[in-house]
Amino acid sequence: MKAIHVTLATLAVGALLFAAPSCSDKDEIDPVENPPQNYEPVDESTIAKATIAKKVVSEYVSWTENIDKFTSKLETFSGKLASSIGCKKDGNTVISPLSTFTALGMAADCANGETRQELLDALGITHDELLANIEYLCYTCNWVFDNKDAPATSNLIRCANSLWVRNGVPVKDNGVKSLTTNFLSDVMSMDFDNTDVNSLVTSYIKNETYGFLSPDMDVKENAAILLMSVVYLRDVWNELGNDLDFTEAAYDFHNSDKSTKNTKLLQGNYYGGKAIEPKKFRKFYTRSAHGLYLTFIVPNEGYTVDDLYTADVLNDTIHYTWNDDKYRYHTRCLFPEFKADFNMDVKDCIKNLGVNTFFSPFECDFSNLTEDAVYCSKIQHVAKLEVARHGIEGAAVTEVEMMKSSADIEPEDLEDLYQDFIIDRDFIYTIEYQDIPVFTGVVKTIK
Repeated sequence: MKAIHVTLATLAVGALLFAAPSCSDKDEIDPVENPPQNYEPVDESTIAKATIAKKVVSEYVSWTENIDKFTSKLETFSGKLASSIGCKKDGNTVISPLSTFTALGMAADCANGETRQELLDALGITHDELLANIEYLCYTCNWVFDNKDAPATSNLIRCANSLWVRNGVPVKDNGVKSLTTNFLSDVMSMDFDNTDVNSLVTSYIKNETYGFLSPDMDVKENAAILLMSVVYLRDVWNELGNDLDFTEAAYDFHNSDKSTKNTKLLQGNYYGGKAIEPKKFRKFYTRSAHGLYLTFIVPNEGYTVDDLYTADVLNDTIHYTWNDDKYRYHTRCLFPEFKADFNMDVKDCIKNLGVNTFFSPFECDFSNLTEDAVYCSKIQHVAKLEVARHGIEGAAVTEVEMMKSSADIEPEDLEDLYQDFIIDRDFIYTIEYQDIPVFTGVVKTIK
């Protein structure tokens, strides 16, 4: 068959994930030029003393026949979560549906009654489905991609879950066992009053993400229980580790502030198929060496991200069409180096998904883990993503902070809070591994 080479100029400009410096700013963006190092915790001895149970790490976890249905429900949750959170008013956004889903799943497993049901309804699963599939999901998301001769941990995906308990807060053996076996969770117990817990939590996150993510989680002094899910991934574009080439010509990218950035783009590899182009947007993907799929959704003229940033668009699994009766299509994406980040208490966004009693000092039922009266005061979500010529590196953490309830606490106002996000022109992206939505977000500006 005769080869047809097509340059998709409009797709090239539209196939941008996140805002980033151009190639002239290369010195400022170098996230994945070298394999990550093994970062040790700042206070490893204190964390070791606090560890009362280590995660159960199996050499192999059996495949479950319903895992495809489970990950499909995770994708549905991803779209609902992204729509509820929206995007930052300035800058580019990245969130991790995988981290949030896992942290809320841990909370649901610790809860009972209406509190558990509201969390499960928000996740779109039953408790039986959660327990039947979450271990395999966590196992799948702890994988080193490299061959045995490659540098250790240079390309991998990692999901590290943990439970942190204040000394004196009684926890149930069955609840702890479920977290360690089903969620592969670490369990820590320590004196919150005389220990810099915030520093230790930051150190733990830094260690689990090889130094890439080091956030101040602002753990409250009177916190009783913390649930955390940390996600990290890193991969190169091809197995030889070769950098992608830049385009010879520069492209004009139109920022949401109406400014224009003239920049060269990275040349992705060709993949079979062509972009789908329904009425409102164009869509195609590129991928890394070991199967991280980066999908680009670009609004057509007359439409904005506000029109498209919906669960229906984000959850549509069709990324391309194969061929027609005339051509066999091969398409590549052209995109810049980019960065995106996020740091926000998403409690109100989770409320928008129908979760209420979990946040009430008077109604929260956490009795599968503890008989103490506790409630969720904060769900902090922090994420960071960088893409360069060499590959992809990203990390996220979701921290669920539980406080002790008190009789003198005023009832919490349970009215849902809806936030406005003013968006001029943005681009949507998702990053998936084996149909698991690891990251999603928007791009607003190329600086």
